[in-house]
Amino acid sequence: HTTDGTGAGAFTSSITGLSINTGYHVRAYATNSVGTSYGADVEFNTNTPTVTTTAVSNITSTTADSGGNVTDEGGAGVTARGVCWSTNPNPTTADDHTTDGTGAGAFTSSITGLSINTGYHVRAYATNSVGTSYGADVEFNTLNPVEPTTWYLAEGTNAWGFNTYVTIENPNSSAVSARLTYMNPNPASGAGVVGTRDVTLPPLSQTTISSEPDIGAVDFSTRVECLEGKQIAVDRTMFWTGQGAPSPEGHSSIGTTTPSKTWYLPEGSSNWGFETWTLIQNPNAADAHVKITYMTETGTPKELDRTVAARSRASYSMAADIGAADASIRVTSDMPVVAERSMYRNNRREGSCSIGATTPAADYFLAEGATGYDAGFSTWVLVQNPNDSDVEVTLTYQTPEGPKPQAPVTMGANSRKTVKVNDALPPNTDVSTAVHGSKPIIAERAMYWGEGTPLGEAMHASIGLDSAHMSFYLPDGQTSESRETWTLIANPNPASVTVRVTYLMQGGGTPITFTDEIPPGTRSTYNMADKGISGRASIMVESLDGACPVIAERAMYWNNRGAGTDTIGGFSD
Repeated sequence: HTTDGTGAGAFTSSITGLSINTGYHVRAYATNSVGTSYGADVEFNTNTPTVTTTAVSNITSTTADSGGNVTDEGGAGVTARGVCWSTNPNPTTADDHTTDGTGAGAFTSSITGLSINTGYHVRAYATNSVGTSYGADVEFNTLNPVEPTTWYLAEGTNAWGFNTYVTIENPNSSAVSARLTYMNPNPASGAGVVGTRDVTLPPLSQTTISSEPDIGAVDFSTRVECLEGKQIAVDRTMFWTGQGAPSPEGHSSIGTTTPSKTWYLPEGSSNWGFETWTLIQNPNAADAHVKITYMTETGTPKELDRTVAARSRASYSMAADIGAADASIRVTSDMPVVAERSMYRNNRREGSCSIGATTPAADYFLAEGATGYDAGFSTWVLVQNPNDSDVEVTLTYQTPEGPKPQAPVTMGANSRKTVKVNDALPPNTDVSTAVHGSKPIIAERAMYWGEGTPLGEAMHASIGLDSAHMSFYLPDGQTSESRETWTLIANPNPASVTVRVTYLMQGGGTPITFTDEIPPGTRSTYNMADKGISGRASIMVESLDGACPVIAERAMYWNNRGAGTDTIGGFSD
């Protein structure tokens, strides 16, 4: 009982020490010299609030969201509510907890400070003057931190009459998120970063993104990250209309996932009406100190030291550096960078672009190539010898009739060799090329067509690959707007190989898939339009024979082949 004063009049009593959720009886009393009398018996219950726990969502490696819903305050106002969590079951407010308001109703709680890859228990709680009640115990696990899958594209501009778009291929059966970061050559515009953009990539899809609405008319390079760390593939296409050109020209290149301290670019000329630019992307937070070495046909290299600002892109003209010459390019750096090369001819009436290679190798493979046909194709193989001594090089042309090895040629130290494929093959021949060196070399292929026609000459080029792979991803591809898209698959193996080609539609949807067998030492060519595709699609190429990897490229043409692009694919093995 309580003792609450003497005499007549109203009084108030505080009842303490009660048990939670228990029924009680209470009576007032008063005592004088005669005795004690009592008021009427009154019943009451000690009720705590009723609260439920919300499911855990938005789980990361160190955070999560939960919450609760106070459906009954228990007859006394709720003065505190939130969630509590622990690695042990049935956590209480003595453990880590949040405070998320008062009163009845739903509330949301942000759980922070969690450990990576750890199991937790969480419960909602609500407190009133009677006590604290809890919702159900809910278990969850934090994630391992995910390293984004990152692609880099050194070239890019929306100035000088150019327009640039990026194409992203999502070969996964679930949607993923991609983040694009644009890096300006002028670091004064924010440490070299001029803008970012997040996009959702539907499952099994192609997505194209124009950069101009995001960053305007600037030079830039691009970083593309898959935030879930899953496989994607990224390439970039640029358009412009050269002086006197009847339609826009274009060039394209796959990106790279691996910045490197060394890059090789076999093709290059500042002679014969060409201009050549080396594009170097520095994605690092510090300046990169680079050395550009030009290796000429005569074997007399010239070296220049340059600095590329942090998180930016620098462009270097071969003509400004060494004058008129034919030359391969080597880029070395004190920190990992990305290098591409763009070439233009006849006042930019035509042009090409390619990512470089990071490693010389004894063998290089080039899937695309053709001689003659109505377009008048000519194919050139450019071989770079980065060694300080001579190297013997052998080219083998893989034709529909099988391999055709050529006589070896000797290259001087630190030099570039140019080979015209048409000189060794008859007109109207599809060809891929295998290049073998007695010492490690690098090889690239350039193609020209349309010379002397009303549409004028056009060109494209691509670096080779130093090994075959089991799967390839070719992000861009289109059959609408009078585009042609061709997939070139070379089989360098001594046995036939079965390949599967899959087209992933823009925006997603049901992929179109077919298989084919490619004879040993030959190349097969597939027209996207032959499968009834009318629009845009990415391409996935897979070898279905475990011991037989292949090489894949994609060529695109438009305006009756008045212009075109080509690139190798990305790969995951």
